[in-house]
Amino acid sequence: MSKSTRTNTKLSLTRSTPGQPFYDVNRYADIICNIADSRSHSGKKSIELGYPRNEAGVELRVDGFGPTKTLYTRKYEYYAAGWEGNWPAGLKTSRYFSYADTSEQGCDAGDKSAYMSEKLIWMGSSKNHCPISGQDNSTCDVAAGMNNAIGNLDLIKYYEPDEIFGNGLPYIRTGHWYKFETWMVLNSAIDAKNGVLKIWIDDVLVYSNESVAWKSSARNRPCGSGWDSMWFGGNYSGASLGGPNRTVYRYIDDLYLSTTLDRENTGVPPDPPTGLKIID
Repeated sequence: MSKSTRTNTKLSLTRSTPGQPFYDVNRYADIICNIADSRSHSGKKSIELGYPRNEAGVELRVDGFGPTKTLYTRKYEYYAAGWEGNWPAGLKTSRYFSYADTSEQGCDAGDKSAYMSEKLIWMGSSKNHCPISGQDNSTCDVAAGMNNAIGNLDLIKYYEPDEIFGNGLPYIRTGHWYKFETWMVLNSAIDAKNGVLKIWIDDVLVYSNESVAWKSSARNRPCGSGWDSMWFGGNYSGASLGGPNRTVYRYIDDLYLSTTLDRENTGVPPDPPTGLKIID
């Protein structure tokens, strides 16, 4: 995993357990979770996750920045052979939470803060979404789309055949390191439809929404002064598709977080970054 000089906090994968770069690791349903040297995007190590059954998962918790209106994340993910025919109804890839100031009206009881459950691997289960002819959701060679849940609202997008990623092919497949980037801007006020969610895969803009009401009274999520906590990893949710027929492995590397839209390979120099973290 490569190192960066453009950071004021660096969390390196230098030990054999994920408890070193993350402040909390919450495992469930027999998930396999290691710092492995068998595969990496850069350097020698990556986070290895093995899913042996339905609902296996892990929460790899990263210290937040304190409430920030804007949050950018970049991570590289690799899906090893065996996911073909085992793509779940949904696989959480990250989850983001905002800070609820309990002094705000209506924010003194219950979990009412804005959040997002990111699933960049999504098949759905109510009908067939496999784009490969002759295959269905339970046999599909590729992951068809994404579903970003923001509290009683699913922002679903199926990848397009003309969205060509770094391996020269559409859709999410095994055997390639995908670069996932997410940019989130909290809306300016409760119910204001000016929040932002943008997602790139291998520098292809696959989702762009500049009217997200993150803080919403209609969805009973009116609170949140800024994004302030997050975890990565996530669980395998097979739903009606069931669990995998074998243990399937996923790898995560070069995890980078910023309060500015600090993208690479755009051809335009980014703004000077502030409040950065990198897991390298």
